[in-house]
Amino acid sequence: MVVADLSNSEIKDFTNFPVGIDENGDFDTDLQAQIEIKPTKGEDMLISPSESCSLDAILNSAKLTQDTELSQVNTLQIGRKLYVLFCGSGALENAKKIDFSKWLIFSTESGMVEDEVAFDRIQSAVERRGLTGNGLAICPKGCPSGFFYNQVFEESKDNSSSPISTSEGEIICPLCWLKFDIGDAMSIASHESLRGDPVLGPEEMLRFLPTSFDSDGIALDPAGMPSPDVACPHCRKKLPNGYLDIKRHIFSIVGAPSSGKSYYLSVLINELQRSLFKHYNASFKDLDPSGNMLLTQMKNRLFSAEKPEDAILAKTALEGAMYERYPRFGKMVALPKPMTYSLSKVDDDSTTSALVFYDNAGEHFEPGVDLEDSPGAMHVASSDAIFFLFDPAANRNFKKLLTDNPDPQLKIGGRIDQQDTILAEMEIRIKRILGMGSKDKISKPLAVIIGKYDLWKDLLKEPMQDYYKDGKGLSQEAVEKNSDIIRRFMLDVDASIVAGAESISSNVRYFAISPLGHSPIKLESGPHAGKIAPVPSKLNPMNVEIPTLWALSILEKDIVK
Repeated sequence: MVVADLSNSEIKDFTNFPVGIDENGDFDTDLQAQIEIKPTKGEDMLISPSESCSLDAILNSAKLTQDTELSQVNTLQIGRKLYVLFCGSGALENAKKIDFSKWLIFSTESGMVEDEVAFDRIQSAVERRGLTGNGLAICPKGCPSGFFYNQVFEESKDNSSSPISTSEGEIICPLCWLKFDIGDAMSIASHESLRGDPVLGPEEMLRFLPTSFDSDGIALDPAGMPSPDVACPHCRKKLPNGYLDIKRHIFSIVGAPSSGKSYYLSVLINELQRSLFKHYNASFKDLDPSGNMLLTQMKNRLFSAEKPEDAILAKTALEGAMYERYPRFGKMVALPKPMTYSLSKVDDDSTTSALVFYDNAGEHFEPGVDLEDSPGAMHVASSDAIFFLFDPAANRNFKKLLTDNPDPQLKIGGRIDQQDTILAEMEIRIKRILGMGSKDKISKPLAVIIGKYDLWKDLLKEPMQDYYKDGKGLSQEAVEKNSDIIRRFMLDVDASIVAGAESISSNVRYFAISPLGHSPIKLESGPHAGKIAPVPSKLNPMNVEIPTLWALSILEKDIVK
């Protein structure tokens, strides 16, 4: 008989009988043992608990209470000690096939392997998948028999491994905004036989905790295929290539419904690519082409349009195409798709960092939207910089100053100006999530962006300075002076915006921008009749990239100086 001690990764070949199991659950030859194993006829073996046996022994998943004949392969559990007993010819060879370092977690009903991990990571692997353990079994790789998960870990439920912290770790997920360490990142299986994830569903590839790697350090999935893609251990979203290896900055864009966030983001990406290369010899590239596809399509649609109706960008719906459903704290919720780009000095990859932007539906920031059921705006608490986009065309005080302006944006009816309320709601959410007092302030950069600058620039009583210093980069002096000019102007027009912003952050600056640089037109005919559309030939973005460059001058001083 050969015994594989799974707890100690040892194999023992017993030739002298009877073999006893003592009160500690260890194998020895003590005839006064709690449990005795001895041959009967031929190669058959009998396992017998003594009359005074106090051990809680489970043989082949059933409690051992009487003499039982052993099969060729048997599992024996005594407390937390796990054994596999091999009998008959070939016992030693079969025992040597066991890989003690790798354990399979599989469904007892379908036999489908859920994961392959080291033994001490089995519980956390099951918990991270949102599973209870019911219907699951485990066995070391190469072993033909296994143990019921709940029998092995029943005694340790109260002391089970803690789930991954969501508030601590060096990595922050760009989708669910929860934190984790690099070592907790999950790999995404490559082999087609592993399609189907217990949390994400049958169409997604299995997420697993890697335990083996090829010569290049690439994780191998349970089928032995190299699996370079990685996922967040909390929501299981696939992370952009290289995301774990570089610095990361989350940029949150907040604004009321229909404030122009989609146009702003589309133009911003275009302007950042141009200005960063021109002024800083820096490269701004797409880090996640599939994840950024919708924003790329919006940008291309806007800048390649020949007619106004071709340049219309769809409003971001609360759970529309810019959102995807993933698990967060055990519930499937709609989360805004992160749009991830890389920033680095040209020909110097060591300076690379990831910039993550969001196009949120403005409704997510309205009061009454539940944070837990609809957490789409929670990224503001995790962001490195916040951009509040103020729409002057929706503000009644601005409209009073522009009564003679024919811009159709000023004539839109049915809009309720609640931009000050959205700022107040954003403050409440940030401080609630971060556990801050009502009088506390964050120190992160907060850019208050007054949009549609082409519409109201003539209202300014003071001239704005050029943001670029002799063509060499962003002038911090101009940023400060222009911010003061706009702040004084906003105090006269709508002081609630200034008060709201400055109660959130101690680092607030004010900017005037225009993604379009001209007044759009109202379409009178066709399928888009009644809608407002930009005129492609008049596109002339104004200062759109400046707030982001200001934030980068704080966060990436080696690149944006």
